Amino acid sequence: MKIIGLRIEKYIGKKISGHNLDFEYNDAEFEKHIILGLLEDNRKVEIELTNEEGVCGSGWCTASWGNFEVKHVDKFNGYTHKPIKELIVDDVNESAEYISNNVFSVDHNGGCDYYPSGGYNVNMDLFKANGRGKELRPTYIFSGESGIGKSALALKFNKDTVVFETDAYDTLPDVIIADVIVLGNKHKYTINDIKTKVEDTELIVCSFTPIAQ
Repeated sequence: MKIIGLRIEKYIGKKISGHNLDFEYNDAEFEKHIILGLLEDNRKVEIELTNEEGVCGSGWCTASWGNFEVKHVDKFNGYTHKPIKELIVDDVNESAEYISNNVFSVDHNGGCDYYPSGGYNVNMDLFKANGRGKELRPTYIFSGESGIGKSALALKFNKDTVVFETDAYDTLPDVIIADVIVLGNKHKYTINDIKTKVEDTELIVCSFTPIAQ
């Protein structure tokens, strides 16, 4: 497989802490790496590498897994980094639990089913940024009058999209981590109120305005 490029995407997942059946699950920002490859038969693939956090089978300690998914695509969905030299690796076995080459590696469970400690690694020294990627993860604020469909639209996003509804909170949390913030009118929160509650993200305001017929 010839590696054409690499895309880094930021997303919101669950950060887990604690031990012995006493665990906390908190929203946190994570990164995933997507390898863009051209197979020997010229088919295009995107290999998505992710780390997953959880709890070991006995409930004693936290655990981690390295995961990958091979997606066959008609065209690549863009890249944030390109190789500094030609990179050729073996085609990926889609059913493997362990992958290792000079560009990236994936270890599903660290060699232990009881106390998994897997993960993945990418040799970023082999790539350089092309300047197209966003340094900050975007957060969209849906604002506008009530009954115009802000929440209804937010409900249509897939399950991986984290939506925060301000109307559900009498007091805003110290930190809001979300992909979409629906700014309701129940508590009269403002966009400036939201600005004080988010960190390391680019706020994009989407104003909902009805058009008179």
